[in-house]
Amino acid sequence: MTISARILTGIVRVLDFALLLIAAWLAAIGVDAWLQAPLRGLLGLTATIGAGTGCIVLASQGAYALDRLRAPRSQIWPILKAVVLAASAVIACLFFVDAETPQLRAFPFAFGASALLLLAGFRLGLRALIRRWTKAGRFRRRIAVVAVSDFSHEFIERLQAEPDAFEIAGLYDDRLRFGRVSLVHANVPVRGSVDDLLRDSREEKVDVIVIALQLSAVQRITDILEQLSSTVADVCLTTDLAGLTYRNDQFGAVGSNPVISIGETPLKDWRAVKKAGFDYVTGAITLAILLPLLALLALAIRLDSKGPILFRQPRLGFNNGMFICYKFRTMYADMTDVMADRQTMRGDPRITRVGKWMRKFSLDELPQLLNVMNGTMSLVGPRPHAPNTKAADRLFAEVVQQYALRHRVKPGITGWAQVNGWRGETATVEQIENRVRCDLFYIDNWSLLFDLKIAAMTVLREIHSQQAF
Repeated sequence: MTISARILTGIVRVLDFALLLIAAWLAAIGVDAWLQAPLRGLLGLTATIGAGTGCIVLASQGAYALDRLRAPRSQIWPILKAVVLAASAVIACLFFVDAETPQLRAFPFAFGASALLLLAGFRLGLRALIRRWTKAGRFRRRIAVVAVSDFSHEFIERLQAEPDAFEIAGLYDDRLRFGRVSLVHANVPVRGSVDDLLRDSREEKVDVIVIALQLSAVQRITDILEQLSSTVADVCLTTDLAGLTYRNDQFGAVGSNPVISIGETPLKDWRAVKKAGFDYVTGAITLAILLPLLALLALAIRLDSKGPILFRQPRLGFNNGMFICYKFRTMYADMTDVMADRQTMRGDPRITRVGKWMRKFSLDELPQLLNVMNGTMSLVGPRPHAPNTKAADRLFAEVVQQYALRHRVKPGITGWAQVNGWRGETATVEQIENRVRCDLFYIDNWSLLFDLKIAAMTVLREIHSQQAF
């Protein structure tokens, strides 16, 4: 499993703050034991200010960059500076509260000594851990390169100089099918076309897709970007940058290669952690609370008609992958439509008596909490559809060009489209277009508060929706 450098450095920041607070606690104990007099006053607030000052100094000195965490020598000056300024902040706080006792005057120096030892020891241990992870390839990012060109040759050579940080997943070029490019370029096999890359990226991990073309190949770059629009990998462009207009936050690097970021995974690093935390914690609590209700519904289904309690249906999910979606069975067992060749309609004769009641209150969706817990769904996200679902007798992907973009995040039990009235049967092109528009708006504007808003709106507005049947 690849470790996100951004998450790791964030954790180190939190641990540094905790260590500085521990240093203050140890200093208080030491001064108390030395002078045989307990420390009094606003030491808690003073220690917090000192710890915060130390962390701010470390961040300003670039001490949390992964390369610097790998090299403890580069941490010596930032740690010394952070400890001195943290102790100075403590002294200033004690001065303002007019601390004159020997214990309080000794405290900042004991705090500085403790902080120096703890931070230095932590950095040495962290270096050993990072080295072990680096050798195991835990920081290695898999890069796929599009286009056989001079740019890709130089790009690959630079990445090959950093084998611990990068792995070339392969080269892809549509010209391979016409025999216009070689099978190997810069000692890397050309694996196929851009369509092959999309397929491979769904079957194996690809972190970044790099397009290596000159800016003069505008149409070709545009076509490739359109083909890659549904990928969950980061997409960037490495080229001759002269004359290109870009935002500052788009300019970056892959290794020593300058790149322009074209598109990024919508939910990654800390955003992904927050989303997963919300899903698993809220999902587990909700599942525990609703367990008696789920048992009663299962019993009602069993007594109402023959067949399994759960309906297991393949649906399209994250990265266009197929997964099994769980629902309470609401149709007669011999009339279920696993691939959704025929959409459910109002008054559908296939629906059982209990099923009609459950659909009315959306209770048939509750088993999808199991999907949330097994990681195939989120509580909130674009609703997953069965492969053969149609609008106006055409598959959704044929009707809406941007349909696949909604699969760049996990599907959800509820979503922005549903709380805006776009749920139920999709008989027209307009209905699926509005659904997709809402889904893409959700992806582009995701936040934890947005998820909470949608969840609340679902409970208040959609449990007894007119579109539920």
